[in-house]
Amino acid sequence: MSQEKRATLSLPKKPNADTVEEDRNIPVGLFDVLLPSRQFVVHHKVAEVGQVALTTEFLLRLLYSVDGMEEEDIAQFFGFNTGEMAFVVNEAESRGYLDRIGGRIWLADAGHALFMDGQRPQILEVQRRTEKIGFDLLSMAPCERVNLSEFELALPELEIRDEQRVATASHDVPDAFRRHYREIVGRKDRDPATGVKRSLYSVDDVAASDRFSAVVPVLAIASIRKPGEPEPMLDAWRPGHEIDDRGAVVNSVAAFLDGLKTVKRTEDDHAYEVLLDIAPDYLKEYKTKSGLSALRFFKETAVRAGELRVDRPTVGIIGPLYSPENSRRISDALAYAGPGEPEADDDNFVWIAPDVAGWGASRATSTLLDRIHGSEAVITRGKPLKHLLKLFQKVLQRPDNGSIPAALEMLLIPRRVVAVTVHAPLGIGRSFPIPLGVLSFEPDVVKRVHQYLKTQLPQYIEIANSNDRFDLHSILRWVESPGEGSSVGSS
Repeated sequence: MSQEKRATLSLPKKPNADTVEEDRNIPVGLFDVLLPSRQFVVHHKVAEVGQVALTTEFLLRLLYSVDGMEEEDIAQFFGFNTGEMAFVVNEAESRGYLDRIGGRIWLADAGHALFMDGQRPQILEVQRRTEKIGFDLLSMAPCERVNLSEFELALPELEIRDEQRVATASHDVPDAFRRHYREIVGRKDRDPATGVKRSLYSVDDVAASDRFSAVVPVLAIASIRKPGEPEPMLDAWRPGHEIDDRGAVVNSVAAFLDGLKTVKRTEDDHAYEVLLDIAPDYLKEYKTKSGLSALRFFKETAVRAGELRVDRPTVGIIGPLYSPENSRRISDALAYAGPGEPEADDDNFVWIAPDVAGWGASRATSTLLDRIHGSEAVITRGKPLKHLLKLFQKVLQRPDNGSIPAALEMLLIPRRVVAVTVHAPLGIGRSFPIPLGVLSFEPDVVKRVHQYLKTQLPQYIEIANSNDRFDLHSILRWVESPGEGSSVGSS
């Protein structure tokens, strides 16, 4: 008697870093960079289809069909008298369209040229014009000049690799002007209502004018498989067909991103330890004997929604805090956290800047500051970047003594919301430092940040470019509620 085979029941496995789809693209950086540009005064000529008397047009058509006619035959054909005949012929002759030879009228070469595109003469009129046009000095493509704020003028600038080309840019303008004529002035030279068609006839003279800078917004996108090799996205700057004409700018932006890459530092592990201490409950599944499993945390956070809820006061985040997605999450966290204590000084917040190149170099940072409101203070390690001095109301310089790891970033809205991220390469070798961490309005998490900053930073911190000092501990006060008592060590 054969034994009946039993069916086995298999349960679906919980998704993890090894089973999730790893081809998703994640925003890991947001920057605004300056594009070196210059204005040029371009003297040129524009040709347009001109208008002549209808009788002149018919005369040209007749001669195009039957060339070399007697004047008397033409006059008889149209029914002209001597005066009318002389007027019509003189107008066409003055334009060089016909010749009188041996009592006959012939089409000149210029007259024949009018019929190149059909049976109707295309009569051109040439006008002199002058345009003041901006070109970027990398790709010699049109670039509009706009007034920039002091903060925008302090942003990092794309590198010019071909200085000789910049010095002789005026020589390249004629070709660039011809190549981009429709983009520069072509739209206003098309008038469908009148049927007038204009085209560039010649570029006569070019004079260099003022240097200026334009802002290029850059979004750095990385795949889950290769988080340390982000690609620049310039969709917010130009449509795709225009970016194709600006390859030198694209290459310079890629070089800018490559220049931000770093190698892993010993301090980075310390920063991850602080992150674990700040949000131990949320990060417990990523804690190993050697610390935080940052790569696994990154991969799983990349495929999660990361949306805050009343019952989900802490979420993982990737990318700069001022990215649109994280900025919105911070607004949501503030709404969930409520207005704070009535007696507390909630008009202040503090932002510990990580010591990484390019941090805060985005107009989105200003947008986030507007969302948070209040009197902001950014704390940098060592000399602050130029654009930060133009952006924040207070720029404080903390001691460069290793008390806070260089890769650590903290945004604290006292007693309400905190964001903690680590800017470090994921994996081995030189790669882009990925901002990775948590956002929380959970009281215990917020309290730990209060205590950490109060322990690690002195009460009074120097204000950059000033002899004054800022009382940091005045905004780190925490009123203990019954039952509270957890804290984070000074590590």
